[in-house]
Amino acid sequence: MATKTTAPQKIPRNTLAALKKAKRVTNAGDDDDLSELIKDEDIQSCVSVDDACVHDGDLTVEGDLDLFDGAVLIVKGNLTVSEAVLTDETATLVVTGKLKCRHLFLEGNLEIQQGATMSGVIFGFYEAGMSRIHGTTKAKVALIGNHDFETDDEDYKTVARFSNHHELSEGDPAELEKVLGAKAFKGLSRLMGISDAEEGDEEDGNDAWSLKLLRHL
Repeated sequence: MATKTTAPQKIPRNTLAALKKAKRVTNAGDDDDLSELIKDEDIQSCVSVDDACVHDGDLTVEGDLDLFDGAVLIVKGNLTVSEAVLTDETATLVVTGKLKCRHLFLEGNLEIQQGATMSGVIFGFYEAGMSRIHGTTKAKVALIGNHDFETDDEDYKTVARFSNHHELSEGDPAELEKVLGAKAFKGLSRLMGISDAEEGDEEDGNDAWSLKLLRHL
């Protein structure tokens, strides 16, 4: 008797537009003082109250939280996301409390004011945007390249710090391959400066620019 193959469950994708439609966030108003809500002056300067949406209190999201096309979300409390948090180079996420998620992809502007915990990966290499995590950043795996990232304290089980496509400055390649798995390690090795060779096919190379290779962690 043939065994039925179960298709992978699709991860819900929560955009700012979807959160607005569900009335989980509202447009920022005159009472929302960005100078009070956002600590970093450089991130403040990138945000207009006219473009921002806010959530008062703690916010829980099932699936991914995907912010793009200039989206600005300010959570006045803690943010919990069951899967990945992603911001493109134009988006901004500010959390006045704590962030808890599976994966965190650093590309746009991010400010977390009371620490962040990832059960999987924090991954930042893109040179646009800036990310500031006040308190401790905890993750199973940290892959930190040329992205402008600062945190008060770090607690990672496995870490790679690298200059994009140039040099691995911290991290053991053998340990990284064991933790990431052969496919993810192969796809990311050139980005991390571990390999100069044109390894893998075009699809593998494209995957290195996303979280696709790291979903399993």
